[in-house]
Amino acid sequence: MKNQMLKIDLSKRSYEVEEIPKYIIRKYIGGRGLGSHLLYKLVPAKADPLAEDNHLIFTAGPASGTNFYFSSKACLNTKSPLTGIYLYSICSSILGHQMRKAGLWAIDIKGIAESPTYIVINNQKVELRDATPLWGMETSEAQRVMLGSLPTQKAATVAIGPGGEQLIKYAAVFSEGPLYRCWGRGGAGCVMGSKKLKAIIVKAAGTVPVANKKKLDTLAKRYQDIWGNGPATAAHREYGSLMLIAQLSDETRVLNGQQKITPEQLERYDIDGFVKNYKYGQTTCYRCPIACSQKWKVTEGPYRGEKGSKVEFGHYNHLGPLLGIFDFPSLLHLADLTNRMGMDCIQFGWNLAMAMECFQRGILGTEETGGIKFNWGDVQLVSDMIMKVTKREGFGNILAESMPEIISRINPKAKPYCCHTKGMTFAYSCTSALAMSLASSVGTRGADHLKGHPFSAIIGLRGMLERIFGKDIPDEITEHASPVAKGRVVWWHENYKMLMDCLGLCFIPIIAVTVFGDPLMLFEEMGEIYRAVTGRDPETLFESAERAYQIEKSYNALLGITRKDDIRHGTRRGAEDSINHPGMLDEYYFYRGCSSDGLPTRKRLQEIGLSDVVEDLAKKGKISEHECPAVEELLPKAEKKKNSVV
Repeated sequence: MKNQMLKIDLSKRSYEVEEIPKYIIRKYIGGRGLGSHLLYKLVPAKADPLAEDNHLIFTAGPASGTNFYFSSKACLNTKSPLTGIYLYSICSSILGHQMRKAGLWAIDIKGIAESPTYIVINNQKVELRDATPLWGMETSEAQRVMLGSLPTQKAATVAIGPGGEQLIKYAAVFSEGPLYRCWGRGGAGCVMGSKKLKAIIVKAAGTVPVANKKKLDTLAKRYQDIWGNGPATAAHREYGSLMLIAQLSDETRVLNGQQKITPEQLERYDIDGFVKNYKYGQTTCYRCPIACSQKWKVTEGPYRGEKGSKVEFGHYNHLGPLLGIFDFPSLLHLADLTNRMGMDCIQFGWNLAMAMECFQRGILGTEETGGIKFNWGDVQLVSDMIMKVTKREGFGNILAESMPEIISRINPKAKPYCCHTKGMTFAYSCTSALAMSLASSVGTRGADHLKGHPFSAIIGLRGMLERIFGKDIPDEITEHASPVAKGRVVWWHENYKMLMDCLGLCFIPIIAVTVFGDPLMLFEEMGEIYRAVTGRDPETLFESAERAYQIEKSYNALLGITRKDDIRHGTRRGAEDSINHPGMLDEYYFYRGCSSDGLPTRKRLQEIGLSDVVEDLAKKGKISEHECPAVEELLPKAEKKKNSVV
């Protein structure tokens, strides 16, 4: 099968299939890595995120389309309208499988359609169809209606809701209809809306060849047994990500983070109570035996009869305690509403919580809000504001923006209560978990809870850290509240998660095994899967992950992102920010190969084969000539092969 990319120009209503050189696939693996390369090459740093020259780039990984389990992740890359910088987002969808079966590693979409449009891709044949009848439809409904126009409904679907059409800066992109799989963060749905692109259908009839089918079958069976019956599997199957309600209770803040959640408030979100009173099943991603998405229905109260197939920890944290709401029926109602309207519930929740605290403190009044009283715990208010934001109506037009933009529109006094990094809000407080706080600060797309998830330091996995960095590591590296030696952990975990995102693998089963039992799945284990699929030597995978991450960081460097931006803005309620401790940001830059002000260094970029990027950064004065260690110097010699470092 060829390595091809489908390129669609909405302005010209044209398309072409382009061959991707084999060496590019080898260098960037696929998925997020390939997407980072393509975005860097195709989207000028100066591009307006909502203009013709911004692109939407969907990419699939080597595992996509194969029989390997937990391989349903597809990546979406674009320039973010929320942050103005690099954006990638990962979603569980059959899109990646359908793309690879059509012979495609990437679908690249640019331009702006003259009128609402949706795209039908049948193998590599493309039709641009009129989406006027779909315009205004909710995310799931639009996918259902357009699938009805096809002879068979076995196809991948991608769509935006009214939020994307109205250019909400944090509008999301949804897949799988009522299952609400989601490319959630950073506003890719806004980019789709700006292109007047309502939806995409991809269907294919091909197969994806693998280098060693017998070996891959053996690995698939092995990990199906391990992950499907792992020590944390039952909990994921029973509760989904809602299990984090209990696990992260120490990090849960209420009323825009003004105070910790109380035991009484937490009790109202008892997850066993959810299972008993509201759960009626679960759904699964393609080729996943865990099925961690929770189906729910409300049987009493004002939302009686409402039901859905998607509620996550992100919904709970940002539509519940953050806004002063402490009951499941209200939370489920609000979660479903944000899904249907097509927005990122995390960004919306923080935006509204900030407005509520500003109203509480007298920074905002009814004159500024159009007569609306922002009272904590007012479920009807939150429902109304979701719709006002969706329509960009009244004060909702302001809350449809990023935190920095909101501050500029209302009152500078609001700044201490606006929590974000680079314009993107946090998934949770992470005040005491300092490794996570650092990861959230340095994330290339803004505040990030997953793409650099340093779980080994958060829960104290010394054995794992010794395997990575050797036995000569400080004891404090496993203490979540200590800033010592956290930079190296975040650096390694960023590359670790990058490899998963490149391969197209899901993080949930891997972390479930790694955190709670053996075997530890690190680069060596993922390398086995990579070799079975591609036949290629896996020893360069760590370098490939480093290269892909440096591409993301270099794109941001062209936009002026430096140390000043690698910080979590907003109130810490008196808590000290340890970001400048030597073991935090400075150590991270040392391992990441950056100068002390956060710029990529010539030495590191040349070491990993990015001479062309060096030239780009040098022309703009965005590169550092400081010395930095070679990647191979940062990990023990005995562990280099295990970590697949050249």
